[in-house]
Amino acid sequence: MIPREAGWMPQERLDPDRGGLPKQLVTAIREALGRGQLQPGDRLPPTRRLATELGVSRGTVVTAMELLIAEGLLESRVGSGTFVSKAAVRESSPRRTVAAPALPEAGRIPQPDVDGPASCRVDLRPCRPSVEEFPLLAWRRCLSWASSSRPTPDYGDPRGDEGLRREIADYLRRARGLAAEPEEILVTQGALQAMHLLASLYLDARSRVVLEDPCYPLARQIFARAAGGTLALEVDECGMLVDELPRSGSAVKLVYVTPSHQFPIGSRLSLERRHRLVDWAERNRAIIVEDDYDGEFRYDVPPLPPMAAMAPGLVVYCGTFSKTLFPGLRLGFAVADRRLIDALAAQRALLEYAPTAPLQDALRRFIAGGHFERHVHRMRRVYAAKRRKVAEIVAAGPLDARLSGLDSGLSALVQVDEEVSADALSRRAAERWILVPALSRYSFTKTSTIRRNALVVGYAEPRLEALEEGLRETLGATST
Repeated sequence: MIPREAGWMPQERLDPDRGGLPKQLVTAIREALGRGQLQPGDRLPPTRRLATELGVSRGTVVTAMELLIAEGLLESRVGSGTFVSKAAVRESSPRRTVAAPALPEAGRIPQPDVDGPASCRVDLRPCRPSVEEFPLLAWRRCLSWASSSRPTPDYGDPRGDEGLRREIADYLRRARGLAAEPEEILVTQGALQAMHLLASLYLDARSRVVLEDPCYPLARQIFARAAGGTLALEVDECGMLVDELPRSGSAVKLVYVTPSHQFPIGSRLSLERRHRLVDWAERNRAIIVEDDYDGEFRYDVPPLPPMAAMAPGLVVYCGTFSKTLFPGLRLGFAVADRRLIDALAAQRALLEYAPTAPLQDALRRFIAGGHFERHVHRMRRVYAAKRRKVAEIVAAGPLDARLSGLDSGLSALVQVDEEVSADALSRRAAERWILVPALSRYSFTKTSTIRRNALVVGYAEPRLEALEEGLRETLGATST
């Protein structure tokens, strides 16, 4: 291990008028130890260089070093230099008294409402893809090629790498029927970053935002925190109840929907309601945020075109690679009118300038090489087998349960009989180290919870054996 040289210098210049110079240097080094500026193992600069930079004789520096070596704070190593001794502890030194900086008011920054890592036997929480089938070798090759490319002296385009945007545009055209140019795409750190940027552009204390109820908690937090108020619209088997939108929506600046696979109910926004929502947004000059978080995974239903394909000027289409690849990748995209993408890119540049270049290049190569689409097709088969297992277990279980939301996506809704509390089932399962949330976890008004006494089962991540074990134990825990 190469010794690290400390870049330390005394805070005050040595002054002959303040007494002996070696004593001043000894005091300065002790204070540096006390402040933690010098740590055990640090190598001090050579005495000649230190003397030159301090403007004193080398004999002054040597004398100070010898005094500190005698005290055991420094040690000399022949041929290597002078080091801070491992036995050195922080010396007490006078600390400057300063006023503490002002901290944010209590409750001003809410605790993020997210499901973090947890210890369990079986994890049946939604929004967790399987990573066992991930083509790791192909991904490593793409990462290696990307890291081998010569870097540029620029930070990059705030909209994201043009090559990656071109690959995303081509994929959306083939897979989702959404025609978009690279200039109409912003590469993001997942869909949530797009929501943050949109909220900062469109929402203020005088505006309102329309949300589905229930919905993704963190999206609700992002928009509710930026807006002056929220309007929660219930969801049924055909998606958001758009007829309950206010007749005059002048204060509503943004509507957030998950039309392809509503989270967490699992329904799809019908084509009729999509048209009514677009018409309403056009009349009231509101923007629609379409979160297509797992739209690639469909099983028994034909695809509905993205709302962005119906009204590209009104809809911002948000996608993510967190569900198709893995959440830690932290890459997604937003598709919108070019002028809005430019505004989002400018807003993004104020925060971080541009996304990480090597990771974008690796993903571009991964998509261009066909690995991404092959992986999606493979995972459709894997998830189809798991959803069949869920249907079998629910049908054969001891509870009078009804399964819905299984036509697409990575989760399903298991509604149980009124005599059994879904919240109690979730708690009892947690006691057995099985994580499966009740619908109430995602509801922010009581209406949707009362109408649906249900569990939200994420079936994508566990292996088939663990999925069967966890779901059977959960549905067998009949506690009211």
